[in-house]
Amino acid sequence: MLEALTKENWEACLNEDFQVQIDDRNAVDMKLVSVSGFGRSLNGRREAYSLLFQGPGQPVLVQRIYRVQQPQLGSMDIFLVPVGKDAGGIQYEAVFT
Repeated sequence: MLEALTKENWEACLNEDFQVQIDDRNAVDMKLVSVSGFGRSLNGRREAYSLLFQGPGQPVLVQRIYRVQQPQLGSMDIFLVPVGKDAGGIQYEAVFT
């Protein structure tokens, strides 16, 4: 599923909420705030791109793979990395090549 998604699929979900599963019982909502393209990947199959999510200030999630769900795109496992903090909370990035 994840391999089939393109930058355009994610752009259709900009400013939408995604549920990020922290563990078996807890989840946080994050908003997809940016989708940035990098051009063709080395294998030439799809455009490389990154996603930026805005999460709450707490809890701060460590970088690892999380189960992420959204009604339009479904459920998938994504490697998220905390990359910044502002008054709105913590930003997390996912990169696809």
